[in-house]
Amino acid sequence: MVNKTRESAIKTLEFNPHDLACEELRHVYRGKNSGKLIVLFSGLVAAAMLAWDIGGVYAGAWYAWLLIAHAWHWWLGRLDFLSANVSIELARINRHVMAAGMAGLGWGALSIALPLLGRSSKAAILIIMLIAVIVALPRLVVFLPIFFAFAIGVYAPLLLATPFLDFETLHMVLVILVVVGATLWASASEVRKILIDVLLKQISSEQASWEDRLTGIGNRRSFDANMATTWAQASRAKVPLSLMMVDVDFFKKFNDSYGHQAGDECLRQVASALDSCARRTGDSVTRYGGEEFAVVLFHTPLNEARNISDSMLTAVQKLNIRHEQSTHEIVTISMGIATIVPTMENSMQQLIEEADKALYRAKENGRNRAEWQILSPTKEV
Repeated sequence: MVNKTRESAIKTLEFNPHDLACEELRHVYRGKNSGKLIVLFSGLVAAAMLAWDIGGVYAGAWYAWLLIAHAWHWWLGRLDFLSANVSIELARINRHVMAAGMAGLGWGALSIALPLLGRSSKAAILIIMLIAVIVALPRLVVFLPIFFAFAIGVYAPLLLATPFLDFETLHMVLVILVVVGATLWASASEVRKILIDVLLKQISSEQASWEDRLTGIGNRRSFDANMATTWAQASRAKVPLSLMMVDVDFFKKFNDSYGHQAGDECLRQVASALDSCARRTGDSVTRYGGEEFAVVLFHTPLNEARNISDSMLTAVQKLNIRHEQSTHEIVTISMGIATIVPTMENSMQQLIEEADKALYRAKENGRNRAEWQILSPTKEV
């Protein structure tokens, strides 16, 4: 049967639009240092020209606004935010969009002064705006909400100022609006495709790390994640949760007698037999470590867990793997079962410890058997 543990792990990592949005947003802030230099020096030159033609008050106010708007935008993209392990909440993304709009408006505010400037100053200011847009938008275009927010911040004041501009200046404005916007928009699809490819490779690598390479079932990491999820579900629904700890009897002796390759094949067959008995949605079989396996059974009272354990004991016996060093002469397993209805007073670690204690009793009492423990005796259990 297809291993349900692996399926569950993959489902938690399947590609979704939010993952892409997070990766695109991180790309926006990569290499932003060049943008800082453009803002600082180009903004300073523009402020000097405004001060020359209009006055220092307007120039100082505009430059301060430009720096504050971009500082907020950059602050949201600080280095600790770029960690690949960080999942960005939607509300936080909205703040980035707003910050990008304010940063764009910092440059767009220059347009208000265009009708008051001389011809040479108008041309210089438009060139500075063009440089700022060319530097900023290639990064921003990969995340369309930020691209549009920044572009609107730049272009909206520019459009509002067009009725007050002469023909020559208006022509330069159209160049900025049409040529730059169309070129950057055309490049967006290619950049987005690259980001999607990178993200899918990351997800594929992450999915592989949930699987035990030897047996093909889930590994310890998969157990930890699945156990936490199942515990939370059982706690909310107030239903019993059963955990089985399974150990291959006398496995060290088996390895010593038949070699490690035979031991590996033994573990593969045992894992497949155990997995074939956990058929319900919510059941999972994982390799806990070495020759030990863990079985998590959601919404499963003790009597049902014991029935499943009997099936697993029989399934492993039917493999009929010869083991002369075992008292049973074939490969067998010992099992410890613990059942609980999770509450605030209990913990996952307590359930694991009780299942381990039950497994120890099974070994002490002759192996090839299951022992059990109830942690929360209720009518449901």
